[in-house]
Amino acid sequence: MSSPRTPAAFLATRRITRLLGAALALAVIGASTVLTAIPAQADSAVSARSAKFTIHGAGWGHGWGMSQYGAYGAARKGLSWKQILAFYYRGTQLSTMPSGTRIKVWITADNDSSLRVLPASGLTVRDTSGHSYRLPTGSNYTSWRISRSGTGYRLAYRTRSGSYLTKSTGLTTGTWSFSTPSKIVKVVLPSGSVRSYRGTMALIKRGSGGRTINNVLLEDYVRGVVPAEMPTSWAADAVRAQAVAARSYAVRLRDVGQYSGYDICDTTACQVYGGMGRETSNGSAAVRATAGTIVTYRGKVALTQFASSNGGYSAGGDYPYLAAQRDPYDGVIKSQAWTRVISATSVSRAWPSVGTVKQLQITSRDGAGAWGGRVKTIKIIGTSRTATVSGTTFQHMFGMRSSLYMVAGSSTPVAGVAAPVVQKQSSARSVVQKQSSARSVVQKQSSARPVVQKQSETWPVAHQPSATYPTLPGRYPEPGSPSNTDRSAE
Repeated sequence: MSSPRTPAAFLATRRITRLLGAALALAVIGASTVLTAIPAQADSAVSARSAKFTIHGAGWGHGWGMSQYGAYGAARKGLSWKQILAFYYRGTQLSTMPSGTRIKVWITADNDSSLRVLPASGLTVRDTSGHSYRLPTGSNYTSWRISRSGTGYRLAYRTRSGSYLTKSTGLTTGTWSFSTPSKIVKVVLPSGSVRSYRGTMALIKRGSGGRTINNVLLEDYVRGVVPAEMPTSWAADAVRAQAVAARSYAVRLRDVGQYSGYDICDTTACQVYGGMGRETSNGSAAVRATAGTIVTYRGKVALTQFASSNGGYSAGGDYPYLAAQRDPYDGVIKSQAWTRVISATSVSRAWPSVGTVKQLQITSRDGAGAWGGRVKTIKIIGTSRTATVSGTTFQHMFGMRSSLYMVAGSSTPVAGVAAPVVQKQSSARSVVQKQSSARSVVQKQSSARPVVQKQSETWPVAHQPSATYPTLPGRYPEPGSPSNTDRSAE
């Protein structure tokens, strides 16, 4: 692929504006104070009660950057989308991307090393040398497929009987792609379902196979992201803030990610993108209202991380604009408190080397938030030994919403931040999330990350890592950042 431009290459031609004037900035900052996190002391150890541990927590997700519920709450309180961005990304500016900016998205669901599309008027196959082959139309061509062949590619069409016949194209071995005059390509996934994508669709080489890549205008890409990341029935300024955060995040990954053949993926490992099928009128309106706008910091695209909820206190990130701070907006729409009951037996199964689990003890926190902040390390005290693991490892193991939690019955020595009001739940395995609108969604917590609801507007999810918990840029620390490693002690 062509080398992506660096931020400096295009920032030199942008019109850069401040997010807020001095007076407006003071008004927004006055709503919350940025505090220096003071590491909390260890909580007291808690013994299992009736062979169970009760965990109280707040928030949903990593807590870095913008809280999506907080953005909604801030908009309901009268903040504009620019004020919302200024609050969550302190000290940043707004810049404008050049029109015509494109991004390459890896379509992960098309995972059979080929690219199959439906026929369309003017459907054309192109290579990277500028050659093209216009595909014939007719009832005998039910779909077209690009697949790998040696060092190059093969084009075939599917007949009405279901067989594939090869078509000679005369194209080179460079990357092949499908395009149409309408700039919409309908992709047939291995499951048989069809998704429509704006832009072009290419099959890039990966070993002897290939990956499906959507080369699309940045603005069209954001139209397919916003409704997948936030319900676009929410307050318009919250949706606009989401559009800018999503656009900035995509550009950030494009410029620093160094992926082979693509800029960003289409899942929660990056940010969710569903093509035309996920677009909504309100989401597209938010994209138009913020056209080309991105968040920058000292001349570089900011890492605009976001999560569903920060539990009333954002987590400190790797950059000055991702500072830990109180968030008066996160709980405006609804309480973000949660409870989880974990059996001692399940803890023993997760860490069998400790023997029978007797106690849990949170030994360190980040010092920012309720109970002394997010859990950094927790001890699992058993009859055979004691294991110390990271707070996020413990969180993911039991499908908890965030690392901002405490074990009921323990004493948390750090004061000054009010603990969220914990709402009782009828089940530890599912939580009913209610919106102020007429829609409600049940988010199951049977796995380490919430289920993405298959709806036109999806409830914001925690965007926890996949089952293998990879460290990825964007939602998670960027390459080169320190990672949490588990420690064990006898």
